Amino acid sequence: MLTVAQIPVPIIEFAAFGAAALLVAVMADIIQGAWQRYEAEVLKGTEVTLDQIYMNIPAHQLLYVAMILFALVAGLTTLLLGSPVLGVVFGIVAFASPRLLAGHLKRRRDRRFGVQLVDALMNISNALRSGFSLPQAFELIQREMDNPIAQEFRLLNQETRVGVPLEQALEHMLERMPSDDLDLVVTAILVSAEVGGSLAEVMDNIARTIRERHQIEGKVRALTSQGRMQAVILGLVPILLAFVINWLNPGLFEPMVRTWYGWGLFAVIGLLEVLGMLVVRKIVTIDV
Repeated sequence: MLTVAQIPVPIIEFAAFGAAALLVAVMADIIQGAWQRYEAEVLKGTEVTLDQIYMNIPAHQLLYVAMILFALVAGLTTLLLGSPVLGVVFGIVAFASPRLLAGHLKRRRDRRFGVQLVDALMNISNALRSGFSLPQAFELIQREMDNPIAQEFRLLNQETRVGVPLEQALEHMLERMPSDDLDLVVTAILVSAEVGGSLAEVMDNIARTIRERHQIEGKVRALTSQGRMQAVILGLVPILLAFVINWLNPGLFEPMVRTWYGWGLFAVIGLLEVLGMLVVRKIVTIDV
């Protein structure tokens, strides 16, 4: 029986090369599969977000822009700071920035829609009392109010003109603008269409309820604003302090940036920073 020492060196080298090649192939397949799943998920979510904010930009183009930003920012950061690790970190932030921007625009549009919804309900109520039908009241909202609520009612009116039932058109608007307030309005309209009753009075009551909820939410945000600001300040102080210390005494941070255990400590610090901010955010977030 041959021992390891008796096996010819070329055979050992061939076996090692084959094992390494197999490992690389398996890792490449795993990474490719993970990237395809991530790409599909990101494209799906980004496409929905872009459609909801009426931006006619293909989702895959936004992904290409994110990849270009990653390469540029990572390369420039590595050249300027001489640290590939920081280059990758800043590159990841740049890669996520287009999607984060789209999400920010969506949230801002949703908030604007929620503020406009109260006035829209009052206008619908007044129009119904003046003898308008519900579709005519929707046309009034489309003409008299600003975006984004005018865009949503314009699309709703276009759907009803081409034969889409009002119930489905309202559900489509609710899918585009998921909101508890809008859900309440849609439910009230559908129930009123089935059982009858004064829809104008229902719109008044819903508008009053939503307005009171917004007032309570505003008070809650004002009372918790100090806690949110403290979370931001406490999260930024260690970072700013590290830059100041490095500027005053550059050699003090040499072990942190030149060794892997130093970067590991940075990772632990960053993780604790994120966890702390999430805990504070959870504490000051109150559902109304």
